[in-house]
Amino acid sequence: MSIALIVSLALASLFADLSSPSDGPQSLWLAQGYNCAKTTCKQISSCEEACYKLLVCGHRQRDADNDGIPCENLCSSPCE
Repeated sequence: MSIALIVSLALASLFADLSSPSDGPQSLWLAQGYNCAKTTCKQISSCEEACYKLLVCGHRQRDADNDGIPCENLCSSPCE
């Protein structure tokens, strides 16, 4: 099995998990209409949205000092 196929299958599984309702923060984030569109911390309105961008979307630039706290103007503790 090629690396590209493995990555494709893993991504498909991840997106399937994100699109189906479940308990936990991801279902809350999806219910609130968060998406992975690129935004700056100034455009983000809550710590929950900043955590979504960091944890689900992989926008590592939201955590400039790599301490687990995205958009420190909005969040005071690391995302769970």
